[in-house]
Amino acid sequence: MTDGTVQAAAPSWSFGPGRALAWLLRQLQAEQERWALWLPVGIGTGVATYFALLAEPPPWLGPVATLVLMVAVWLAGRRGWMRGRLLAIGALSLTLGFAAAQIETWRAAAPVLPGRLGPVAFAGHVVNLEILTNGQRVTIAPQSIGDLTSEQLPRFIRLRIGRMDVPPEAGDLVEGTAMLLPPAAPDMPEGYDFQRQAYFQGLGAVGAAVGPIVVWPAARGRGIQGFIARWRAAMTERIQKALPGTEGGVASALVTGEKGAIPPDVAQDFRDAGLAHLLVIAGLHMTLVTGCAFFLLRGGLALVPRVALRYPIKKWAASTALALACLYLIISGSAVPTQRAFTMCALALLAILYDRIPFSLNAVCWAASLVLLVQPVALTGGSFQMSFSAVICLIAFYESYGRRFGTALEPGPWSGFWRHIIGIAITTVVVTIGTAPFAIYHFSRFPVYSVLGNVLAVPVSAFWIMPWALVGCLLMPFGLEGLGLTPMGWGIVLVEHIAHWTAHLPGGVAVLPAMPGWAIAAVALGGLWWALWLRSWRWWGLLLVLAGMASLLLVRPPDILISDDGRLAAIHSGHRYWFTSMRGNRFAREIWMEADGAPKPQALPQQGRAELRDGALLCADGICRGRIAGQEIVVITHTPTQPRSCPTEADLIIVTLRRMPCEMAGALFDPARAAVSGAQAIWLDNVPTIAAARALRGRRPWVGAPETFNPETFNNGG
Repeated sequence: MTDGTVQAAAPSWSFGPGRALAWLLRQLQAEQERWALWLPVGIGTGVATYFALLAEPPPWLGPVATLVLMVAVWLAGRRGWMRGRLLAIGALSLTLGFAAAQIETWRAAAPVLPGRLGPVAFAGHVVNLEILTNGQRVTIAPQSIGDLTSEQLPRFIRLRIGRMDVPPEAGDLVEGTAMLLPPAAPDMPEGYDFQRQAYFQGLGAVGAAVGPIVVWPAARGRGIQGFIARWRAAMTERIQKALPGTEGGVASALVTGEKGAIPPDVAQDFRDAGLAHLLVIAGLHMTLVTGCAFFLLRGGLALVPRVALRYPIKKWAASTALALACLYLIISGSAVPTQRAFTMCALALLAILYDRIPFSLNAVCWAASLVLLVQPVALTGGSFQMSFSAVICLIAFYESYGRRFGTALEPGPWSGFWRHIIGIAITTVVVTIGTAPFAIYHFSRFPVYSVLGNVLAVPVSAFWIMPWALVGCLLMPFGLEGLGLTPMGWGIVLVEHIAHWTAHLPGGVAVLPAMPGWAIAAVALGGLWWALWLRSWRWWGLLLVLAGMASLLLVRPPDILISDDGRLAAIHSGHRYWFTSMRGNRFAREIWMEADGAPKPQALPQQGRAELRDGALLCADGICRGRIAGQEIVVITHTPTQPRSCPTEADLIIVTLRRMPCEMAGALFDPARAAVSGAQAIWLDNVPTIAAARALRGRRPWVGAPETFNPETFNNGG
């Protein structure tokens, strides 16, 4: 080591448990300057423990345990019990995360629509408006919904509305008629839990407006939240007016965080090219905006000797850049990556103001701790995981190997250019490796050519798009934003072409099966072990990473999937899913195909043969029969014209109709069962294994009560 620390003796191969423990303690003692970096890991572990529970713990558990451990830390410090104090601090970090998650759950509690409702009249104030490629989506704080009492009203509802010539603004009162549904439960066991995300957003119902919307501008609210929402909406509108089409959608995503106007195929190209991070306001964008402001102001003041020699222009520039960072955080919507980027930039600028040199991993530590304590549910989202994994890997890598790459090139006229290109390539490789497990876990896709795409696109974004975005925003109060946004659009067009070309290279995207939850936890812990320690034992973490990634070789997709409402089922053929219907439930089909990495879906034939991995389903008169792994399967998708064509018994019977069309004996999977158990996955072996989403989610505040299936309101067409 070159850090001046004393190298601990290597462990002997003949040691017992006592000597092994002593060796580990010596390693920990040698790394004591890194102990503080594990604070957010402890907080995150406490948060993850809370969300992993199958039953809601007593509300006093987290806060009381935190208070007890605070007292224990104080007493241990008073009495000089250093080891006991360290253990108490570690346990305190766990209970802090646990208590923060409990408190956030309590604060977020709000009524949720119990079931389908509508068409029903509603009225409420607009909270937020999103411009989409095929319409608009509005979030409303309802004042009335049909016959619901004030105690039954959700805090917010979200509706898709048609394109309006004069859309409502934040604070406006709107009235209309809508079809409403409670937030959807996961479409497969351990799948994306929109219901949980909606709970913490206060979103109690979603749906679509039916008929025209009446807007009353005079009822516009004057609160600070409404002002910020109207400000963001006005900026988005002016950006998209100056840059119509896809360029305006990308530009508004970079400035105000509104990504709804980006066409789905363009967004997919960015993801498949490994450039999705360019559409998320994170470290790159925050650093460029604050950095440009800092250096331009400091450079401008330095040109005036009387000012530069008498006043602290460096601190003036840092103060201005910090104010601009706060402004950018507000107008961008304050997403998790933006919060993390703002916290790190703010710490760096505050260090300049107080004549300190910030330590990068310490900044990440404080940023992660603040985000987890203020918004614990962020830990469960891909945005938090990928954002922090990227920045931690980058800092840890350059902390260990940055000097080697900095001195690798000989000085010369082109050394700066090549150093920049190599730096982008190395940064992209490190970020790709660091975020790949989380991308696979959440999206089941891996961009193969992300390094190439980033080497081409990042310089355009850094040196052309973002500087012109800053110019456009500064000129917006004068109505001259087009002078900055127009050249910004030229750069966006170039990046779009790069993304499209990279995404469509042969073999550009590796589609992989979904990674289990235990595997991503092992990868995260192993990666943190490598990144946060400095000594050679850090490489032990790679064993956990490899174990987690090896799970991809062991994943076996379910033989049968059944949706949350029982209206859709899919039977695995060995290389694709056969769907019982291609009508409705589009989101469930997409989720299933992404989780399996399956190609284009195919519907079960009403008449014909559907090939399976070890047999086939023979379909006739709305009934498909076959044998999978020794199990007799019957799938009923349409009411048979001849009830006598129904078999009398089967091992598994799957029905997507509102009623069982004939008498049969066997394990029945139908909408009535799905209403109680949620989405289901079945693995067919000698003894079938069944996983039900509701059982895996437990009895938590965001998990709706089991529904009572009502065949009169069931709509098989979706």
